[in-house]
Parts: sequence; C-alpha cells; structure tokens
Amino acid sequence: MTIYCLNISILKPNHQTMFDPKKVIKEINKSCKSFFSESSFCLNQERLNRNRYIISGSHLSPAINNYNNDREVVKVLKWFANFWFYLDVRFEPSQTTMPNIFISLSVFQGDDSDKTKNQLFRAEWDNFDNDDKHPQPHWHVCYDFLFPKTFDEFDQFISESGGFLAEIEKQKSKCIELNRIHFAMNGQWSTKGGGHCHKISDENAIKYWFQGLLGHIKCELEYVK
Repeated sequence: MTIYCLNISILKPNHQTMFDPKKVIKEINKSCKSFFSESSFCLNQERLNRNRYIISGSHLSPAINNYNNDREVVKVLKWFANFWFYLDVRFEPSQTTMPNIFISLSVFQGDDSDKTKNQLFRAEWDNFDNDDKHPQPHWHVCYDFLFPKTFDEFDQFISESGGFLAEIEKQKSKCIELNRIHFAMNGQWSTKGGGHCHKISDENAIKYWFQGLLGHIKCELEYVK
C-alpha cells in the first residue's frame, strides 16, 4: 500500500531577523482598515497554504484576477464608488535571513450587479533570494477585457461587411502586450549607479508601503472618477 503525504511548509519567525509573518499581517490589517469605509478589511490565512494570506471582508464579489498569464477566480472587496480591491501576500522559505515575499494588489472596477469586475491595474512587490531582472516594486497595467466583448457584440450587426474582427486582429498584432511590462514604482535612477530593485528589509517597510500605496491609489482614483 502506497501512502501519500501532503507536505505544507509553514514559515516560522526567523530568530536572526525576528521577522514574523503573522505580525506583519496583523500590522497590515490594523493600518489599512481606515482606507475602507464601505466594507471591513482583513487579510486571512489560506486554509490549504498557510504561508498565503488573502483579502477578506464584509462586502465581497467574484472577479477574474489576471496574474502571470493565469485567470484565477477570486473574491474582491468593495472599496469605494465602483472600485474593488484584491490583495494576496505570500511568505516562502528562503536561503537567507529574509523570507521570499510575494505581494500582489489589484484594483477592479464594476457595479455591484456586474458578474465580472474589470481589472484595471496591479501593484506588486516580490522579494527574492537573488536579484530579480524586473523592478521591485512595480506596476502592471491590465488589459481591458471589456473591449473584445464589445467587438464580439458589434460584429454580429455588421457581419455582412466581411470581417470586422479580422480587421481588429490585424491592429492587435501591431500592439505590444502592455500588461506584461513591469513599470517601476521606486527606482533609484536619480542616484548614480542606482538600480531598479528594492529589497524588503524589515517588517515596517511593508506596513509603510501599504499605507502610502493605498492613500496614493485612492487619491488618483477619486481624481479620475
């Protein structure tokens, strides 16, 4: 008889750096809840992967999270107006005194009745053992999936013209995949020899980054809406 065992690695606080993932999550929950007036805000530990924490709260809705060429069904949290929020934080073991940390934050847009919210952009900060080729932290501008849907519907009315979508595909082939570009958020290019990667050095760096980031995003969304 063959016995299969599920091995789930739970990251524990490192005695050298005293980096405590649970403490970090607690500080994020405490410092970020003031940005959400229309719903409660909380990062909860995932049941199957104890190293992963996902957004939760009192006003959730389904959405499609486009991440690393995957389309994952997630729950997004009502933020304000018709904007929705998603957050995923993972702490993985590393070969150094700091864990590998992966932070992905997305903003969506849509009415309460919309079955699929439209993903607008992502902010990410990945902390690896080795230097990453991409800037850290960085932005991703997400592809607007509403436009292909609109084209499909419009094509039904003008199909006799010989191919509206065919012409659209020609134009799409001339465009770069903007959503794959990592737009640097905190590059040090104004300093001679400055690079584009920032390492996460301590617990407070994450907390302060979230506070500044949420305040900035909310201010800009209120400006454009």
